[in-house]
Amino acid sequence: MSEAERNGPCLSPVRAFFPLLLLFFCLFAFSCSSPFDGKKFEGADRAAHEVMRAIDSGAGYQLFGEALHQLSEEVSLLKRTVMPGREEELFRVYDDLLTIFRDGQILWKYKAEFVYYGFVPEGMIYVGQDIEPIVAKYGIPTEAHLFKPTRQAWRSIPDSSIVVIWKNAHSRLTIIENILKNRE
Repeated sequence: MSEAERNGPCLSPVRAFFPLLLLFFCLFAFSCSSPFDGKKFEGADRAAHEVMRAIDSGAGYQLFGEALHQLSEEVSLLKRTVMPGREEELFRVYDDLLTIFRDGQILWKYKAEFVYYGFVPEGMIYVGQDIEPIVAKYGIPTEAHLFKPTRQAWRSIPDSSIVVIWKNAHSRLTIIENILKNRE
């Protein structure tokens, strides 16, 4: 059993506290800006919470995908209507949240698809070309493997790594909730 399997995904202290630092930065930035129209963010807020409910409730990949599609639509609508300043900053947090959810969707997809190939050990996710930027972005530890018939090297991550993504999404959603709650 590798160290990554025993300990699960680990985060450096900087990565672990990054969401909190971002929260304080956003709250400070928003407290120094002009008021904004929070009503235009209601659709995106509803959609973001729906995606999180799908994750937290253990809903399937398809339901998650449908909720994510709705959030994507809402964020696209916002992009056309936000004003510079506080609205634009809040839009960026929603856009970041959407990106985080999409990162999780890619991990989930790889987890489901590669189980049928038989060479990926149970509880692991194959690190393909789509996964490599996510692994780097979140600092997820990998495990090296060798496919014996072809002597081809490949890597995997624990399937529990998706929790790192969902925790980042929860942090962004908390930032959004605080910004919306503290608007003037």
